[in-house]
Amino acid sequence: MKRRIKFAVLVIAIAIAVFGMTTSYSHAQKKGDQVVLAKDRFKNLKVLGDMPADQLGKVMNIFSASLNVNCSFCHYIDDFSKDGKEEKDTARKMIAMTFAINKDHFGGEIEVSCNTCHNGRMHPQSRPSLVPTEHSAGHGPRPAPPKTVPVAADVIAKFVAAVGGDKKIDSAVITATRVEPNGKTTEPETISYKGGKYNLKTVYGKEWVTDLWDGTAAAKFSAEGPHRLHSDEAEQIKREGQLLFPSAIGSVYSKLEYRFTNEIDGRKALVLSATTAEGIRESLSFDEETGLLVRRVAVTPTVLGGFVYQVDYSDYKAFGGVKIPTVVKYAMPNMAWTRKVTDVKVNVPVADDVFAMPKF
Repeated sequence: MKRRIKFAVLVIAIAIAVFGMTTSYSHAQKKGDQVVLAKDRFKNLKVLGDMPADQLGKVMNIFSASLNVNCSFCHYIDDFSKDGKEEKDTARKMIAMTFAINKDHFGGEIEVSCNTCHNGRMHPQSRPSLVPTEHSAGHGPRPAPPKTVPVAADVIAKFVAAVGGDKKIDSAVITATRVEPNGKTTEPETISYKGGKYNLKTVYGKEWVTDLWDGTAAAKFSAEGPHRLHSDEAEQIKREGQLLFPSAIGSVYSKLEYRFTNEIDGRKALVLSATTAEGIRESLSFDEETGLLVRRVAVTPTVLGGFVYQVDYSDYKAFGGVKIPTVVKYAMPNMAWTRKVTDVKVNVPVADDVFAMPKF
């Protein structure tokens, strides 16, 4: 099934190894105290073998997004390890070239990646366009910061007030629809929440996948068993539960700092650097006028640059006196979808076993 193939590539996370249900978080899979390398888990890796195994899915997604191609461009779908395609041989040469450029010219820092030249095209464009175009606003200067530098605590306080104050939600059941990028394919979703625990069930036809945060550990599984889950993916499942009701944001991050003012969808946004007690750093953007959270960004490092996980929040509506975003857009390299909330029931009975870790 195409969706399952694509999902496996992402079950990173985002594509993308089994992340043990009780394994501590780290940025690379480990065997004892030793990082598991890609060459020890996957077959026939000639230039990517020495990177951590848990980066491979993310790097493949970066390739796909940078060239705007899918897996079959380089791989035989029935056997990803098999050679024989000229495109795979070329890709290996290009990867080696990219590593060499960064090593020889940037001291090993990842300044150049596939996207530097390809930028979403299968073949880089060597000649400049002769058609006059407007420069993208995203490449222009940032909006001027407010005359008074914002204090992070004040930004958070304004946000909490905007979503209903510190009104407590003990439990909830949320009904939503997952909309794929074509705008036509949809899947029903049910989110259950209780005392900080979180369960998201998405139904794909006759199959289903559950994301679970039981208050201690994260898991992703289906009727067929557990899915491979890396530490950053587990962290994002945890964050979904923590920020489901936005007023809890103050307890999620132990350090918040104002960084700069940006522009998102034509509106000024105050960008905060947010760090959890575990040292996980994210970027939070708040609408300067309304105070609402409009974007959250997390980045996982890979050998070819950061794998970006971006969540955009919009269309806040009140349920039980608390506002939540009813349109949530998720985006990462070669993967995107939108959640549209249709119903929210707060402070309703939710069984404890909904949040029990499965035993496979």
